Amino acid sequence: MNENLISTNEMRLRLVDLEYKGLNEEDFKRSIKQIYIEEYGTQMNANIVIFQSSTFSKIPDIKDSGYDGTAVHFYSEKEGINELYVISQGTQDMKDWEYNIKAMFAGLDYAQARATNLFTVEVKNRIKTKSELSVIGLSHSLAHNNNTTAHLLHDTFDKVYSVNGAQTNYYQLYYADTDFAEELNKRFTIPTYDQNAIYNLDPTQLQAFATDYYADKADNIHQIISLDDPLYAVSGARGFFTLGEVEYIDTNPDYPGLREIMDDIPDYVVQDFQGLAIQYTLASKEGGVNAAIYDILGADMNLFSEIDGRWSMAKSYFTKQSEWDTMIRNLNDNIPALVSNIQTITSNADVIFGRFQEAGYITGKQKQLLVTEITKIENELLGIQKTIESNVGIRDMGDFYAQLGGDVGSILKIIRHMDAIQESLETLNQEEFLEILHRIAESHSIQEILESISAGNKSYIGTDMVLTASKGKKEIKVNMSAALRMYQKGTGVLQEKEFEIEKFSKAIEMEIMDAYKDERRKVIQKINDMEGNPRLYHNLLAKHGLYPTFTKRITSIRVHEVLYPLEQADLDQELHRLRETVEKARLQIENYRNAIESLFEEDERIGKQFDLIRGL
Repeated sequence: MNENLISTNEMRLRLVDLEYKGLNEEDFKRSIKQIYIEEYGTQMNANIVIFQSSTFSKIPDIKDSGYDGTAVHFYSEKEGINELYVISQGTQDMKDWEYNIKAMFAGLDYAQARATNLFTVEVKNRIKTKSELSVIGLSHSLAHNNNTTAHLLHDTFDKVYSVNGAQTNYYQLYYADTDFAEELNKRFTIPTYDQNAIYNLDPTQLQAFATDYYADKADNIHQIISLDDPLYAVSGARGFFTLGEVEYIDTNPDYPGLREIMDDIPDYVVQDFQGLAIQYTLASKEGGVNAAIYDILGADMNLFSEIDGRWSMAKSYFTKQSEWDTMIRNLNDNIPALVSNIQTITSNADVIFGRFQEAGYITGKQKQLLVTEITKIENELLGIQKTIESNVGIRDMGDFYAQLGGDVGSILKIIRHMDAIQESLETLNQEEFLEILHRIAESHSIQEILESISAGNKSYIGTDMVLTASKGKKEIKVNMSAALRMYQKGTGVLQEKEFEIEKFSKAIEMEIMDAYKDERRKVIQKINDMEGNPRLYHNLLAKHGLYPTFTKRITSIRVHEVLYPLEQADLDQELHRLRETVEKARLQIENYRNAIESLFEEDERIGKQFDLIRGL
């Protein structure tokens, strides 16, 4: 099934970017209409309904997974349009990063991919249309893994379009897809009782098998990937494989990209950290982050939080001796494995950071600083290991007081080592390194992709569309997105101002003129009543000092009234001045529009875009 409404990469990319802006449903809908006018120069001939998972979905598993997304339904029976676009959101918070470790590195979770399918089905069940519905997945970053995995597992989408996506993971699919796991077990003779055996297989063979197994669904997957994207750099690591049609773009020609650097990292290094990620995943499922730390290090972080000096350490030790005893022995058992993982980096640090220097990402001085500080961190961890090993020797002596002094001293030493590690981390947190990370992160953005796919006189600044006009030897760039926004908001403000002026004019009529007429009517009515019924006003004699009143009678009342016209109530001049300010502002806005149209006088769509944008 082919979609016919959203047909360009630029439109898809800008739709995906909207998902990150946190818009409400009405603003989301209005933004889609404006982008459509900008990209196609015509009005969207379809109704739009927005479904945001955070407010629409009633399924607990979706919220619990951390998944977030927006489904946009375009429908027009007349135009034959019935398309649903599910825009899954990329990594946004710590819950997403935790999922990244569990799902894409360890390959032991697929909750967000499952949530993607659940949300899509939930929306489809709400849509009641007679014609066949086309379902398209749009995604960036983590969301590509979610959309593509959902597609492979559940046939969720007719097509998937992604930009700078986190690639599919065959370890994750082995965990999630029983049919795939069964075929892989047969091919590689993996015992069903030991699923972890898959991590010991040749990654190249696994990648080839997975690519071939899902080949029939790959035709519906379309990707745009920056050669400078950090996710592309790691997509060659064990576990990841790329499916579908891929358009590679060099978004930052000044740098060679990180892929070659990452490809030089030995597989055993990645496998070491993958093992750590698996351990973290399994433990955190039982009790969260603290449970994962406890499983990896054997350290109860709640105990550390109680310590601010020797006396607090001694107090905690006497009240929780068994807990401290267990933790110290656990650290002795587990620290060596962590040190080994860190040494995997430090032993390769000179080569790894040397490649970063060769690629121009860092200077020689920065390389040296990175190597130095990472080596310091390794030494502090070795210090922790040595402290614990000495402490275990004291414990084995069987002397309680020696054990007490050893334990208290050891914990305080460990805290000092941790403080030193923190200092090294702060050194690495310098602005110059943050700028490097920012530069690398920019190549992961949708904006940099948009800026790189410019063609003709159309380009982009961020996600704003820019048109370039030639006047003589000069080029004039016009941010059309900003121009249309200003025109729309400006004309909207003027319409509101006109409405308020008319309300003010009517208020003058009602509050002043009508009030005067009403009061004049009341006076005349009272005069007529007094003249027609003089005896009813006998009490007025006493009011005017005529005593005794029983000897006198009012037989007639004649009122000689003079009702002056209302003065100083003519505000026509003030109203005229207010209306005049609106006209002047409108003239300025229209002159601005005419100036832009004159730059592109051969393009009739420009004037039409301004006309259409006023109606949003």
